[in-house]
Amino acid sequence: MSMTLRRAQGAGRRALGAVAGAAVLILLPGLPAYADQNDPTPGNTTPSTQAERPSVPPTSGPGTGNSGARGFTPADADAYWTPERMQAAKPVQEQEAKQFPVPSRMPRSASKPFEGLPIVGTFFWNDGTNTGRFCGGTVVKSPGKNIVMSAGHCFNDQDARKNLAFIPQYADGMKPHGAFTIKPGRTYVDKRYLSKGPDAAADLDFNFLQIEPRGGKNVEDVVGGAKLMINPGYDHNPARLIGYPANQKRPLDCTDKTARYNSTDPKIPGSFLRIQCDKYSGGASGGPFLIKQGSDWGLIGVIGGWKTGGDTDDVSYSSYLDADAKALYDDAVNNRQPAGRGVLGTAETWQHAKVMAGGSFSDGNPGAWDYSDLIVGWSDGEVTLYRGAGEDNDNFDKEIRLTGPNSTWTNAATIAAGDFTGADKDDLIVRWTDGELTLYPDVEEKGFHGEVQLQKPNNLWKNATSITGGRYTSNNKWTDDLLVRWSDGEVTLYTDVNRDGFHGEKKLAAPNSTWTYASAIVSGNDQYDLMVRWKDGELTLYKDLDQNGFHGENQLKKPNRLWTHATILGAGDHTDNRYPDDFLVRWSDGEVSMYPDTDATGLNREITLVYPPG
Repeated sequence: MSMTLRRAQGAGRRALGAVAGAAVLILLPGLPAYADQNDPTPGNTTPSTQAERPSVPPTSGPGTGNSGARGFTPADADAYWTPERMQAAKPVQEQEAKQFPVPSRMPRSASKPFEGLPIVGTFFWNDGTNTGRFCGGTVVKSPGKNIVMSAGHCFNDQDARKNLAFIPQYADGMKPHGAFTIKPGRTYVDKRYLSKGPDAAADLDFNFLQIEPRGGKNVEDVVGGAKLMINPGYDHNPARLIGYPANQKRPLDCTDKTARYNSTDPKIPGSFLRIQCDKYSGGASGGPFLIKQGSDWGLIGVIGGWKTGGDTDDVSYSSYLDADAKALYDDAVNNRQPAGRGVLGTAETWQHAKVMAGGSFSDGNPGAWDYSDLIVGWSDGEVTLYRGAGEDNDNFDKEIRLTGPNSTWTNAATIAAGDFTGADKDDLIVRWTDGELTLYPDVEEKGFHGEVQLQKPNNLWKNATSITGGRYTSNNKWTDDLLVRWSDGEVTLYTDVNRDGFHGEKKLAAPNSTWTYASAIVSGNDQYDLMVRWKDGELTLYKDLDQNGFHGENQLKKPNRLWTHATILGAGDHTDNRYPDDFLVRWSDGEVSMYPDTDATGLNREITLVYPPG
């Protein structure tokens, strides 16, 4: 049936609405969820497929109004960041890896530990592992009284920052003013710094973060703030440097003069602020350069810039705060969308995404590895293809409309990608709300090329709640098997699906109450495991699923409220390791996250593709 004829008959489909969480995922085995502070470490458990899984109502997480990243509140931060955890934290990785040479022979001023300034503190977070990390930060005056400035390299890679908190006047495991959380998606780093990196864009090594209130008070109300000095000049005497080196229990304080440093390294262009103070080793990143402004302090720089702050312990650098810093500050103050990644748009748009699937649908970004693309079906019936481009090009570099808004595609209930026609280009299977099942062969940038009806409209397939494509049979070259989870809990595998229909059916699970609680199923890897996100937020991995059934169950995440908000899932090969192990999540508030290089060790890092709504 042609697309034209289908549009004419579109009104004949009963608009039953989207099936929440229907998606396709291709990933490597062992995919744990994004953890919050209360989540256990993923581990193996005894199979529990016959245990009933009651639904947990979504009372926290994205879109529910709780403060902090995905429900991480100041009370959570206070509880999580114990003295022991803070004292064991390591510097941001750019500084941890540095091996500083013998101190220079330049004259320098002595530094001394002190109790700290209220306006200066430390950011703490967990990276993609459970390693604690830290960087310095300074509260700057702003109309909203909620802005902290740090170094760009502390937050430049969009990696996972679990349990991220700001501790004003931190010293030796103490939190004299408590912990403040960061507003989700409101970390401002210059886009050129994100794309060029810490050397080529060293003169842009600064950032701003919006801080959530604590107890009804903004951070500036509690500790005060420094005045952000734009184009302050290079020569200041005296100037004060405060930092948190990893080898010190308390912050270091030093007073000296600043001067201009013009880089002679063509790989690190620019002019930088420089100060000569002793013992500012790895970990001092983000600490402030301060000058007196009447009874207050003025902020003229943060430790970073040239070689992310310097290559000796006794000379520290800062990017010069010019119009670029002012523009970034203005974005933060005015709550604008931070620098985006790619062409995906805003969370307000992505709240209307109904289904998505990753696969090979284009010839790729010219001159690059052919990264996976992403197909998205929207609530108004539009279908969009985002061309994969890799991390260096913001993951997606082109938006292509496959079909405009229409009444037909509003009835697409769930989709699955796979090579069902054996042409080395992915196809799309759509299950419509009236039970029809349709195969679109060789979908690509120019649109759809033909349509094959695999099932006529029928009551049975209306109950195919989730579908996913994969390679579940041995000695099979193509990802042409289709796994179906039915509304009554039955799980069925259809093998060798092609234009002629199904060529084998295997019941993997009889109707049961457990699988009625599966909200989304996703699959991938050469061995093709099955991931299940349950309605209560639990994540489960079934390894090496095949036509002979399940072979054990691994609980990757216990029931939790956070992941009840992982509304739509997708994945593909979006990074440079050439494995389809990059996991995408469209959260209920429209935020889109990607977890690259996911494997049995967990979600190693997080890239925010679409920021949460402001």
